[in-house]
Amino acid sequence: MKKFIFGLLILFTSLLSAQVLQNEEPAELPPDEAEFLSDVITAQGIYIRSLGNFGKVWANATGGYVGYGMFFPNHNMLNFQVGYIKYKLSDDIENDVANFSVIPLLIGGRYYFTDAMFMPYITFMNGINIIDQTVGFSVDEEENIHFEEITDNARIVRYAFQIGIGVMIHIAGNLNVDLAAKYNAHFYQHEAMNTGFEYGFGIAWSMNK
Repeated sequence: MKKFIFGLLILFTSLLSAQVLQNEEPAELPPDEAEFLSDVITAQGIYIRSLGNFGKVWANATGGYVGYGMFFPNHNMLNFQVGYIKYKLSDDIENDVANFSVIPLLIGGRYYFTDAMFMPYITFMNGINIIDQTVGFSVDEEENIHFEEITDNARIVRYAFQIGIGVMIHIAGNLNVDLAAKYNAHFYQHEAMNTGFEYGFGIAWSMNK
């Protein structure tokens, strides 16, 4: 899994670097070059399926993002994103006071392969997750999980990143549908990285059309 993630990251970085070098001397685009891509405002609902030791406690999560994307020729976009995510305990765990929620603050980019009605892309985002929790847990060498109620320092901040693929589909006028699937992670604790697969569905409103 780690090799797969780093491979995708290297691919994304290479594509983005190539585009940046190509655009060092910007030129006016032909009339048909930027038919659909432009600056966008996005709103997206998400579902996360957690993995690993973290997923044994917090099985899944739901939430949403709002964001702003700045379009740069050719087919590049710089993205800013903020959201709210709330996690749900695994079905076999009962704890009336347990709560785990996250406010992600992310910046990153997209590379679109086409500028047409159907616009597939790759994306990389990173930043911080502001985490609020009422119950902490630890994992011993035998992978047994131990809980403890948190009475102070319930809010922590962790580095986060996500990498994935998606597609933006032009519907009509300024309206687009945005679909995405990502692998994401934040460094919750060494023995229980918060990793998971994230699936998103939302709308994107083109600003310059």
